Amino acid sequence: MRTIVCREYGPPEQLVLEDRAAPVAGPGQVVVAVHAAGVNFTDVLATLGRSQLKVKPPFTPGVEVAGFVKSVGSGVTRLREGTRVLATCYNGGYAEEVAFEEMEVTQIPAAMDFPTAAAFYIASNTSLYALRTRARLQRGETLLVLGAGSGAGLTAIEIGKALGAHVVAAASSDAKLQIAKRHGADETLQYPLGPLDLEGQKALATEFRARTRSTGFSVVYDGVGGTYAEPALRSMARCGRYLSIGFAAGVPSVPLSIALFRNADILGIELRDAEEREPGRNVDGVATLFELFEQGRLRPEITATFPLEQAARAQRLLLDRRATGRIVLTTR
Repeated sequence: MRTIVCREYGPPEQLVLEDRAAPVAGPGQVVVAVHAAGVNFTDVLATLGRSQLKVKPPFTPGVEVAGFVKSVGSGVTRLREGTRVLATCYNGGYAEEVAFEEMEVTQIPAAMDFPTAAAFYIASNTSLYALRTRARLQRGETLLVLGAGSGAGLTAIEIGKALGAHVVAAASSDAKLQIAKRHGADETLQYPLGPLDLEGQKALATEFRARTRSTGFSVVYDGVGGTYAEPALRSMARCGRYLSIGFAAGVPSVPLSIALFRNADILGIELRDAEEREPGRNVDGVATLFELFEQGRLRPEITATFPLEQAARAQRLLLDRRATGRIVLTTR
């Protein structure tokens, strides 16, 4: 079977296509015939050798896929051959077939196609967990979404609106903001493509707070980090909640006094940790996400699709911050 392999850490262009033996389902496992694989920033970090999961070469990137169950191992009870599914893993998704533990695989709704399924779960469940469980976002509160044109940012907009918030979408280009509007943002704000100097950070903080009539945002959803984090923190309301989702612009360094004098919370969001420490939590989450999908309120924006062998091109778009919405690899 065709598989993308990272043989040594480095830029996406060093990824190679190899022919490898197809996996066999062991006890408690299912083999999924992959039709589509989502491309996530965590895949890029793994390729660069910057992932906290510390995956060592050689390995196959990819943390979410969609396709048919091809075979099942002994002890599998929920799934059978031919079931249409999405699945998540630590790595291995950029391949034509992948073996998963049964708990990593979920049957998808009949109306959900494979590219949508491959781009659906991780971003959507991260935003649901961040906004509903950790931030306790309430109806009528204000939500600032940084990196609003990204796959995760768009899900934050949609879930924020579903929870009844007033959503301000912030991104670095008008094209990204137009997508954010289509996904329900109440207001948009374009920030400069950084890194920002001190004056630029002050100006951005002022502009953020102006959107709330200087009362500040109830919740900040930050998937960008870098020099944008401090202006976002400074735009929080008293008892606001700042959600650190990722670091597309670099790991930020911010003075904690900002949070102290606002009695604010700074919350780190790492979805897989929550899954492992809170077994069963995702059953309710997945049901909520599928319900929102079937209502038409939560739909991934897939803006680019590449064949499997062009995985490097897909990762390069993310690394250069030129991607909007979600990118998907197809195998068939």
